[in-house]
Amino acid sequence: MKLFSRVAVVAAVVFATALSGCSSSMTKRNAGQEFPLTVSASAPAFIFPISLHGVPGDNLKTGLAISSGALSEYGAAVISGQQLYSAVGNLSWTLGENMRRQAKKDKMEMTGSAAKYATDLDTKMKMLTGKLKDLGAIKDPNYNFKYVIVLHVDSASGMQIPFMKKVTAFGGVMDMETKKIVSYIEKDITLAESAVLAQMPVEMNKIIAELLNKPEEA
Repeated sequence: MKLFSRVAVVAAVVFATALSGCSSSMTKRNAGQEFPLTVSASAPAFIFPISLHGVPGDNLKTGLAISSGALSEYGAAVISGQQLYSAVGNLSWTLGENMRRQAKKDKMEMTGSAAKYATDLDTKMKMLTGKLKDLGAIKDPNYNFKYVIVLHVDSASGMQIPFMKKVTAFGGVMDMETKKIVSYIEKDITLAESAVLAQMPVEMNKIIAELLNKPEEA
């Protein structure tokens, strides 16, 4: 029975991955920004706590799995604040929505009604950075994050497949010095409900890679 369950999970992940390959994806980059973005253990990027609307299963466990996946992929060059989600609430959703509106208008600045959310992010980042310093996750008492990765996952429209869930991840990288969107992505993901904890870290690492790196020329 255990062997059957494992085979079923692997098959579900393979099926979902195949479907994901057919899903739509859109990426935009600030023309004035050089890529890849410079991130390292001494100058890490920060993953703002991700809100996971419409993702099957326990969001707390899924968020922590995403954090572990990012640590495995990027080491100390990327720090996740997912464990501090309760301190920021749905800002990743409201900020992501406003980044989406700006990107769709081909505006990479958080101006107009979006400016408020960039200010809210700055306020929350000061608080979160202080907490991370208190916890010892950041050793340099003078360090402030330049790049913040803001992502939101929401239910996707369209026909759903039994035991599968289609969601859309969107958001991007904010430069905290300029308050500009450096890169933006919107990507559909098809999840196998039985394998969310295994699949989501892989999918989110792909998204982070797209946001931090300029794709190679074909």
